[in-house]
Amino acid sequence: MNTQLIITLAVLVFMAVSFMVRKISFGLTGMICMLALAVTGVIDLNTAFSGFSNKTTILVATMMLVAGCIGKTSLVSVIRKRMSSIQEKSGIFLLLAILGFTILLTQLIGMTALMSVMLMLVVTLDDDSDLAQSRIYFLIAAVNAAWFGRFPIGMGATLPMIHNSYYEGLVAEHPEFLLGVFDYMKVGLIPSIVLTIYCLFAWKLIPKTKMDVNAMQHTNKDTKASQLTKRQEQIVWGVFGVIMLAFVFSTQLGNLVYLLPIAGCIILVLTGVVSSQEASCTLAGDMVFCVAGVLVVSSALNSSGAGQLIGDFVLKLLGSNPSSILVITVFCVVTVIMTTFLSNNGTIAIMTPIAVSTALAGGMNPKAVVLVVFGASCLAIAFPTGCAAAMMAFSIGNHNPMKLLRFTLPFLILGSVSLIISASIFFPVYS
Repeated sequence: MNTQLIITLAVLVFMAVSFMVRKISFGLTGMICMLALAVTGVIDLNTAFSGFSNKTTILVATMMLVAGCIGKTSLVSVIRKRMSSIQEKSGIFLLLAILGFTILLTQLIGMTALMSVMLMLVVTLDDDSDLAQSRIYFLIAAVNAAWFGRFPIGMGATLPMIHNSYYEGLVAEHPEFLLGVFDYMKVGLIPSIVLTIYCLFAWKLIPKTKMDVNAMQHTNKDTKASQLTKRQEQIVWGVFGVIMLAFVFSTQLGNLVYLLPIAGCIILVLTGVVSSQEASCTLAGDMVFCVAGVLVVSSALNSSGAGQLIGDFVLKLLGSNPSSILVITVFCVVTVIMTTFLSNNGTIAIMTPIAVSTALAGGMNPKAVVLVVFGASCLAIAFPTGCAAAMMAFSIGNHNPMKLLRFTLPFLILGSVSLIISASIFFPVYS
């Protein structure tokens, strides 16, 4: 092995370990990796800073700002009031309403905000009935995981760009291997529907526990949405609608797709929807630095030959000419196991370059394995460390992971099987 290849592999290992232990932020990890590669001469100075000028980084930053403004509109308040109106209902109608609201809010706001909003409904439930508070609160977390990122709305619109950054450097000569804005919807709808049906019939498998009342109090601040005027709300939805329409016609619009979110952010600031300070904080947020750093690592994996080495190694483990189902199953199972105990975001960042390197080495379609990795990482409800929704459901609901296995284990199995089938149908590995 040459020196640059060894250094790149060492940086990749550091990044993986840092994402797993989470002692420092994702953004700081990305910057450390970028600095290490530049100081050791693996990449030059221009490449080191290329992550910040990359169109993917800029698109992620601007779309995070635009998507965040949706949570400031009255839509969330309207949904909240509607939920209050059904609190006196019981039985299957109330259960269906809770699932419906959860699916809708999952597309609009982040996990923490959703769990906070839904908590206000959950605490009004009769804790002595079958629809016990702790039971329904964990069910909400499961449905949230099943539908996360399925539609290009809100934060879901930024996910393809974020995940493209994890392997963009590996497929620099093949932009057709990058994810499109509707790819997650194509591969994810079948698993989402299967898991929702499972939740609808298996929710009683979730044990009843006593909710932690003290832990609920801190969520109040998360549920307060900023008040916008009617005109400002119209501006938010207008900007978001134009950008979403541009994504649909991205082939015809070309580079204009990357400029429209910037124009949208400027409009949102000039009209007072967000302040300059809020915009600056979002545009220079931790995720932006993470994306910029990971893009540089991705480029180093390609230029040093480390990506090819990793791909060849995994391919040898899979055997010669592995079947499409075997490849998808292996990456699905490994990702599910990792994301059960580790952060789902960290798991995606670790597994994506490995999956893409393997696909390229074996002449496969990288999009297929990337989509499987993302879909599998969403099934992170079996342990508190998997995602924000699971953390809140476990801590506030006082749940024991072992006692929940009778619900979470079938959830993981059904989610994995349906994901493998869906990916094989819409994104064959050998295509």
